[in-house]
Amino acid sequence: MHLGHRGTTLTVLGLALVGVVLRLPFLGVPAGNDEAGFLVVARSWDRGSSLYGDYWVDRPPLLLWIFDLAGDLTTLRVLGCVAAAATIVLVAAAAATAGGRAPALAAATTAAVLCASPWLGTARVNGELLAAPFVAASLLGTLLALNRPVTSGRWAVAAGAAAAAALAIKQSTVDGFVFAVVLLAVLAWSQPTERRRATRILLGGVLGALTTVGVLALGTVLRGTDLLDLVDALVVFRVDAGRVIGSSASGATDERLLVLLATWAVSGIAMITVGVLVLSARRRREPAVVATAATLVAASAVALLGGSYWAHYLVQLVPAAALGAGLLVGALGSWPRRVGAVALGSALAVTLGYSLSTGSQQGSDAEQVGRAVRDAAELGDTMVVAYGQPNVLLAAGMDSPYENLWSLPIRVRDPDLAELVAVLQGPNAPTWVVEWSDFDTWAVDPTALKLVVDDRYRPVAVPCGHVVWLRADLDRGEVAERVCR
Repeated sequence: MHLGHRGTTLTVLGLALVGVVLRLPFLGVPAGNDEAGFLVVARSWDRGSSLYGDYWVDRPPLLLWIFDLAGDLTTLRVLGCVAAAATIVLVAAAAATAGGRAPALAAATTAAVLCASPWLGTARVNGELLAAPFVAASLLGTLLALNRPVTSGRWAVAAGAAAAAALAIKQSTVDGFVFAVVLLAVLAWSQPTERRRATRILLGGVLGALTTVGVLALGTVLRGTDLLDLVDALVVFRVDAGRVIGSSASGATDERLLVLLATWAVSGIAMITVGVLVLSARRRREPAVVATAATLVAASAVALLGGSYWAHYLVQLVPAAALGAGLLVGALGSWPRRVGAVALGSALAVTLGYSLSTGSQQGSDAEQVGRAVRDAAELGDTMVVAYGQPNVLLAAGMDSPYENLWSLPIRVRDPDLAELVAVLQGPNAPTWVVEWSDFDTWAVDPTALKLVVDDRYRPVAVPCGHVVWLRADLDRGEVAERVCR
């Protein structure tokens, strides 16, 4: 990876190592909902009759392949460290291609801070983090296609392939495509003599993207997933989910929106976004600047339009924000550049101090409840958690006969709980039911559910305040209480 002279390369590699070190204190924190759920789904993909084996989830296949490759939580967290380091190096290379040494160092430092910021939710490995290196690779490939005429075709194909791979991890990650299209549009508009080259680069990117999509589609079909069902999950479901979220959102949704906006502001992403927008207005003929501004706007819109407002959505902005920080540094004079360096250094120090002094314990109750049931269970026991919380399922080491592991798919696809009731009444009824949220929680009709639970199950324990039900025709060991936070 060309980063200029040796000192710049070593510094960027050092920052990538720092990014990994900042994540190490969180390797052992309890599994998050998504981490646990995707691990459970991935291990069942080759069996069952739902979208991904036994389970249904509105995520693209490459994400499940990565979780299947990981196999367990520790390995997954290590892959998260690799993804963070790769993002730092690749975005530094992109900034070096666009502006040189100073932008590369600024981009690497920004990426190191943001990839390890616990307040962005990076303690856990999510789709946004795993997609980030592919987005960074796409940005780099597009810039190299622009700046290296002899090999532009190959770099364009690589950029398109990387952008498609990011989209196949999280379907809202359109950053690579937005960056390429806007960059080439600005190039064609500002330099009419370059329109033919811009078209060739665009076609190369399309070829790379289509090839990647074709390979992934073939692999997905071979593993038993129907492509029409996959499109329904990735597109139609998201539209339906938006309506459900909008019509039944609780006060917690508004609180998460405020937290998301506050995190966007204090993390520095807002300042970078505004700075790049101002810079793009002043340099409308510079393709890289305008494309970075457009990508930041698009990624910010995606984080907001999802409707759930989880903080980790902001991780999607990291590659573009880091490249934007590099471009800003390249455009500043020596004095503002020093101020920016001090700000980045301070942010790095704060992140390091926070990471080394504390760890996220969110999800520890779920881990304790799952382990309590596991200790009382027998081999082959199964579990349903109402509603969602697949981290309980992972901690218990059990499978679920119910295909929906998250609360949003339940509210959208099974709002009257008819499918769940059928499972509980059927021959493969789960051994255990964990009432994580009260059965009367919002956006579902629990009437039939409560009747069948009362009829077929008996409450046996309340670890961490969550009622555990055991099938009435079975005997198991005692479910012990656990120390919960």
